[in-house]
Amino acid sequence: MHVSAGVFSHRWPHPRSLSWLLACTIALLAITGCKGHTHITGTVKSKLGYPIYPVQITLRQGEHAQQVQAATNGTFDVTLDHAPFKVELRLTATSSFYKTAEKIFSSSDHLKTIDMIMEEAPEPTLAEIKKIWLKGMNVGEAKELAELMCRQLPNASAFPMKSFLSGDDVHDTLVLLSGVAKPCLVEHLTDSTWMPDSRSEPLADFHAGDAALWILTDAGLDWDSVITPLLDPKKQNEIGVFEYFNWVNQGNHRKLVQDAVKHWLVLHPESCGSEADFTGSAETNASDKLSPQRLIALQQALAKLKPGMDEKLARHILGPSDAEADPEHLDGVMDLNRYEKSAAFYFIKTQENPKGKPELNRRNFLHDRYIIVFFSENGKLVRVFSNLPELAPIFPRSEKLWTRMIYASMDAGINR
Repeated sequence: MHVSAGVFSHRWPHPRSLSWLLACTIALLAITGCKGHTHITGTVKSKLGYPIYPVQITLRQGEHAQQVQAATNGTFDVTLDHAPFKVELRLTATSSFYKTAEKIFSSSDHLKTIDMIMEEAPEPTLAEIKKIWLKGMNVGEAKELAELMCRQLPNASAFPMKSFLSGDDVHDTLVLLSGVAKPCLVEHLTDSTWMPDSRSEPLADFHAGDAALWILTDAGLDWDSVITPLLDPKKQNEIGVFEYFNWVNQGNHRKLVQDAVKHWLVLHPESCGSEADFTGSAETNASDKLSPQRLIALQQALAKLKPGMDEKLARHILGPSDAEADPEHLDGVMDLNRYEKSAAFYFIKTQENPKGKPELNRRNFLHDRYIIVFFSENGKLVRVFSNLPELAPIFPRSEKLWTRMIYASMDAGINR
């Protein structure tokens, strides 16, 4: 059968005609602003079915992405505009304590609801934690901050001994900076300055030298290799912390601890980190300046404060805080054995949100600069934490003052 060229060209458009038609279609879509649209709701849960929080949800198509935070009950709602054609989409859920979960699907699937199941992440090593926290920090600023923290060991209020970090600003800063904090921590091992024992009952006769030892232990010092031989040279018994406190507060035993720690660190120079942990240059934070006006105002205010001062007067001198924490409910701050009922934050510099309102739960111990003012149950100023050399920390300098304030706060709590 013969088919004429005319008939054939009528049924099958010329390739040039198809190209012209496609170009017109694309141009029309561009003019009308036609877009694809994907809206996903769901819940983030653990393998046991419990909601997970906090979690960041990301819906991505190529270079375009939309991020949201899941609610406290694990639910999320995210929307992304994309090309009107069939495209590949990725939905991911990320959290500090769980492995990242991901779902890949096509826009043509028209999914509306996706539930994400996340598995617990393995416990990170201290080296891995340090790598994240110490990013961009140089040796010089690390040494300066470590020295400041060592001078306020009595401000430390948490010593986990079974994990690396506790949530306490003094403890965690020194553990993270242990690569350069070792010299000052070792020096303070003989410091007999009394301080409250922030551990759980029963409490011990605790001193700043004990705080230094606890921090070194959390940073990598081997307790059984250093302390046990001092108390039991034949290593016939397991030595606990109570035996240690009965022993260390006698004679020159703190000096014996210091000598033993020095010797062990010589044999294990990398155990608690080194200067190699800090890879930032001196210019890393050159553009990150402190607010001079805020700094001067807080310097003048702190010069008027002292432990035992009435809370209302102290707050009047300091002015409005940037954030408030409730230590009783572990709201972003560690307290001293529940003797403190509130903590006011005053930020001088924040890295996370330099122009917005600071978030105390997201503060960076190493890069942010701030003070925390703690108040007791009976409405008195207890102490002030500071991580700026220009702002001196404040805490009771004697056991007598510490104990008087603690018992007054306890009585107020009982009678409340």
